[in-house]
Amino acid sequence: MAAAAASATPSAVVRATGATGEATQTTGTTPTVPEAGTTPTTPTAPSKPSPRTKVTRLPNSLVTDGTLPVKVRLSGEPAYNSPMPALSPSVAGRWKAVGDYEVFTPTSTLQPCSSYTLTIWAGTDVSGDRPLGRARTVHLSVACPGTLALQQALSRLGYLPYTLRSSHKANSGGGRESRALAARYAFDPPRGPLVANVANAPGLWYEHLDPTTRGALTVFQVTRHLPLTGVGDRATWASLLATETHDSRDPRPYTFVTVSERIPETLEVHQGSHVVLTTPTNTGVPGATTEQGTFPIFARFTSTTMSGTNPDGSKYVDPGVPWVNYFNGGDAVHGFPRPSYGTPQSNGCVELPIGTAQRVFGMLTLGDLVIVSG
Repeated sequence: MAAAAASATPSAVVRATGATGEATQTTGTTPTVPEAGTTPTTPTAPSKPSPRTKVTRLPNSLVTDGTLPVKVRLSGEPAYNSPMPALSPSVAGRWKAVGDYEVFTPTSTLQPCSSYTLTIWAGTDVSGDRPLGRARTVHLSVACPGTLALQQALSRLGYLPYTLRSSHKANSGGGRESRALAARYAFDPPRGPLVANVANAPGLWYEHLDPTTRGALTVFQVTRHLPLTGVGDRATWASLLATETHDSRDPRPYTFVTVSERIPETLEVHQGSHVVLTTPTNTGVPGATTEQGTFPIFARFTSTTMSGTNPDGSKYVDPGVPWVNYFNGGDAVHGFPRPSYGTPQSNGCVELPIGTAQRVFGMLTLGDLVIVSG
């Protein structure tokens, strides 16, 4: 009886007989029986990590209006301590969280005709989500304002003899304006006609880089010591915005030259609405006529050698030609000794008495127009 009691003790070694009749040995523990009134526990599955923050919308790589906000949209509202994106080169302005967006508002504008890098940091996160985890970069190119904006800016500064008449009462050149307003005019020009404000003003082809506009732009670039590119590039627009902000108008009256091929041929220098010099002149003979039209002066020399071909096919070389203003290919306003003036005698140039040519040279600069008419 004692042996039988021992074999029934929990955790004891149990011997049994298998199918072969051999004894097998097992060890084990008696299962635990839950107490009455309790529920068996189930193992808890590991919790899933929160989702990563995502960038759901980026600004277009081409920025057509540098005054407008730059917006980055996230997958939710940015956390209060989430780092704001950055623009490089730096721009005056402010970043702010607005709903799901991170928004940069420039103080005035992104610089026209410029490139920027926008960086969204790896630590960017929205409330309740993990950080972005990897920085994102976007390259932005800011467009150059159009020709209409260029014409209006040059008019406000006195480099074009025109005044904007706008129903929106936009600045027509009566004083300085903020950089923000100048930039707004550049990217969103006010509507209204440009009206001539000097007598006999050269014609203007609205919204086209015509000779009148190219000439005014060249005069501006000369005055502001800029490269003479002949286009509204990055350096030119930076200078235009700064010049408008400080109301640094053209220090010279608007100046241009008219040449009449009616006999007697004459040349006149105009400053503003006044003709300040009138002189007889010589234009080109048949076979080497002076082309009619409007031309900006593109090169000037106090003295130079001229060479070319005469209408009869012979060659010429004239050293020391004085007071030269090239305006159309090889045609120039310059001094040249002749027995008389007022009739076609040249090889296409506009010839003046040497003393008069010196006076005219001192009144002109690169970009001033020469207008030849019949």
